[in-house]
Amino acid sequence: MKVTSKRISAALLACVALTTFSGVQAAFDEHLDNYQLDAKVVKGDRSKDQFGNTVTEQSYYRTGGDVKVITRDEIEKRHYSDLTEAIKRIPGITFQNPGYRGGEYGFQFFNNGISINGDTRVIVLVDGRRVDNSTSTRIAGRSATGSKSTGVNLDQVTNINAVDKIEVIKGPGASAYGSDATGGVINIITRKGENNNQGTFDVSAGSWGKRNYSFTYSGSAADDNSFHYFIGLNSVKSDDTKYVDGHTGETGTLGGSRFDERGANVRIDKDFGDTNRLTISINHKQGKDGYPISTPNLQYWNTKDWNRIIFAADVGTLDDKGMLKDKSTMSGNVANPGYHNLFALDGLVYNSFSKFKHNDVDVKYTFDRQSDMESFVRFYSQNHTYSKTDKYKWHVPGVDIKKKFREDFPQGTTDPAALDEWITKNLAPFPGGTKAAIEEWLAKTGGKAEEPTDYNTEKNLGVQLQVARSIGKHDVIANVTYDKAKQISYEVEDGVGKTSELKRNSLYGYVQDKIHVNDNFDVTPAVRFAKYSDYTTDVGVSKGGDTHVVTPSVNLQYRLDDTSTVFAGWTNVLRPLRSGDYTSVYGEYKTPLQDEKGNVYTLGLQKEFNKKTIVGVNYSLTDMSNSIASFPIRVDDKFKSTAVNAKQKKTAFNVTVDHKINQHWSVGAAYSHLKDTWTVKPGYVVNPEWGYNDSGDINTGINKLRPANHYILNVNYDSGKLSSGLLMNYYTGSNLAAFTAKRFLVLDWNLNYDVNKDLTTYVAVTNLTNTAYETTSNSRYGSGSSAMPGRQAMIGAKYKF
Repeated sequence: MKVTSKRISAALLACVALTTFSGVQAAFDEHLDNYQLDAKVVKGDRSKDQFGNTVTEQSYYRTGGDVKVITRDEIEKRHYSDLTEAIKRIPGITFQNPGYRGGEYGFQFFNNGISINGDTRVIVLVDGRRVDNSTSTRIAGRSATGSKSTGVNLDQVTNINAVDKIEVIKGPGASAYGSDATGGVINIITRKGENNNQGTFDVSAGSWGKRNYSFTYSGSAADDNSFHYFIGLNSVKSDDTKYVDGHTGETGTLGGSRFDERGANVRIDKDFGDTNRLTISINHKQGKDGYPISTPNLQYWNTKDWNRIIFAADVGTLDDKGMLKDKSTMSGNVANPGYHNLFALDGLVYNSFSKFKHNDVDVKYTFDRQSDMESFVRFYSQNHTYSKTDKYKWHVPGVDIKKKFREDFPQGTTDPAALDEWITKNLAPFPGGTKAAIEEWLAKTGGKAEEPTDYNTEKNLGVQLQVARSIGKHDVIANVTYDKAKQISYEVEDGVGKTSELKRNSLYGYVQDKIHVNDNFDVTPAVRFAKYSDYTTDVGVSKGGDTHVVTPSVNLQYRLDDTSTVFAGWTNVLRPLRSGDYTSVYGEYKTPLQDEKGNVYTLGLQKEFNKKTIVGVNYSLTDMSNSIASFPIRVDDKFKSTAVNAKQKKTAFNVTVDHKINQHWSVGAAYSHLKDTWTVKPGYVVNPEWGYNDSGDINTGINKLRPANHYILNVNYDSGKLSSGLLMNYYTGSNLAAFTAKRFLVLDWNLNYDVNKDLTTYVAVTNLTNTAYETTSNSRYGSGSSAMPGRQAMIGAKYKF
């Protein structure tokens, strides 16, 4: 009997209905029963402050606003495999993922990106320290312009088994971490050793040959508990993943998407009295990830369409007499439907891949602590290396393929059989064809990719000093950071290796005064200073960039009564241009790009009903007087993707509801909506072949790049030994020019059973109903070219000793 995906989905959903739901805290339900905060243990209501904000080791930085916290308890019960999976249930968080683990340095679309309330200007921190590199061209290459991202792939920052909490801070509440934190901040708080020695070993296996191994050991090595340590090791690897094609509904294998990643973490904390502590953190993470470029459109996954696509893209088009037209090659999905199928050669045939290796060291000495605020000095070093090889050969190297066709058919050809025979002999074979044909082609074109061809190393060295004092009703924090960033690149062009270097120094300063007007009212004025040096090369040539900025902010939070709190905030923001922005703009409308700058406003309300229900309403407005937008517009009589100065207004609206039904059941629901409005220079002519330009209006195109609405439902059950959880993410308002469906529902489910106090077994399933969906789109490749993985089930066990 044939088992269909619908029957499997129905069976799994039936299991969900018959089993129970996990005790993981639902969205916006962040009650912590018992956790360590610095030198003391916080219990019960002390897990939240008087305004209802979740308290963490570093929450004293926060000034109110829309903040969500993922706890260690949730991470363990949900069995999140990475940081992206952990925070996707938070309203307003969206990811732009190409559908696979790896990605190419220098290209934003082929990397895992993140946005908060639709803004990709997001700062990622580890224990309050920025992890981006100001010279990085990871997201946009040296010749590219206008990238807003800081270039951090969240899943490569640190290992999930070393994470204690994840703070997601939206809008002005994140201004302490940088004048460029327009969208917000993701702060990853690492695990500290417990008072009691304990080890864990977690093993799981499942779909697509995925295996996950995790080991941790932590504890105290001193009788007075003044010395704590944490050690974590992990390894995760997978064979090629599967996806569901949104055009056909078929399940396909994404050739070349296999990955192998591993990491290690060490953290040591030594207390010298109640207010002094030395913390040393070491983070290592590395991986080799397949780079398949795009997910094939199975509608055109056959030899006939392959021959049509590759001939049009590599050779050209024929006239009525079968003669090759001049300059007639067709690229892009609009001109050549199924065009992105050609890139199956990269992963499936040539085994293209990317590698990364991160080594971070952080040494922090806390010399005073007042009102949970730390005064400290920190030294840090980051060394991040990226390499890749992207190999694909549409025809044999060294052959002028157009000339070859004209020589073989001097009179042209209108014979389909003769044309197919010529294509089979001279162009790359269909990757889904015979093994013999592929091996023959590999022999002709130099074999599979073996060693990386391009290398990029990003280094940071820095020192940070913070002084915090509690003076009457004032909690004052002053912080200064000096960061030296460098990037070293090695690239091979036409067989010749070329090394280049780029440097930039940054000085950040910050002063905040949290004024406790009374027990119910806090006002926090702050000012941020940033000084950026020129970008300089290894031979001392300046590429521009010297700038400094002062950005003020004011945030307030007011407790209306014991159950209600309102907050409001304003922050002046500035995101400095990246290195490529200074070197690639002249000649494009003769207007150089300018620093992005503007203001962010937030307003919110949190209300508790009957101690069982919490409702949060949050609104934000980002008003950028200058923001950079990239569009395919006419430049010098041809269409070119061009970064231009523009004005931007972005609004975001979030509603969250958390309800505790009884001692076993809880449910959380959320809704978020966002919209962008751009105003650019009149007269720009957008390429009519741009896939998102059906109306000719740039704003229409911008808002097609993501779903307009996001709904979340999180249902949980916990009865002691048995716990389970179901997470539902529902996206609507997607445009069919960019996505394969207007709406899509993605379900994740987990089940845990405690065999005894030391052994827990579990099942975790992502994309439970095997839904076809995408989180990003590329007009050149067309909808469905970044299909996300299909259903994946993992079975595992965790043992404590």
